[in-house]
Amino acid sequence: MAALAFKFDDWDAAPATAACEMPLRSGAGLGERRFTAWRGRSGRRYVASVFTITDEHALGFTDAVLLAVSSDRRIIAARDSGPFGVEAALGRWRRAVALAGASEIHVHLLAEDGMTRRAALLDLMPEV
Repeated sequence: MAALAFKFDDWDAAPATAACEMPLRSGAGLGERRFTAWRGRSGRRYVASVFTITDEHALGFTDAVLLAVSSDRRIIAARDSGPFGVEAALGRWRRAVALAGASEIHVHLLAEDGMTRRAALLDLMPEV
């Protein structure tokens, strides 16, 4: 009987020391990237919408995980948008991450409550 060879998907790899972007294959042929996915240190997958750092819509979501992403595909900072989407605080955050080198904001909307958003933040946040 021949031995079976198994090829593990990127998502099945051992837990990483830092979150890494794993672009969605279904969007690979599109000229504009609207969605992407990140793999947290735990190996869990987080799908996110992609916005430029200057796009006002990125900060308009409530109860979302916001990821500030640099042009070299690193998460610079992450935060919960909060239940009210406080514009002044989010605007200050966007200016700070832009100065730190962020070129995009990725918005993860699939965390259903505060506990799952907190878990996603801890999984995706860059280690200091």
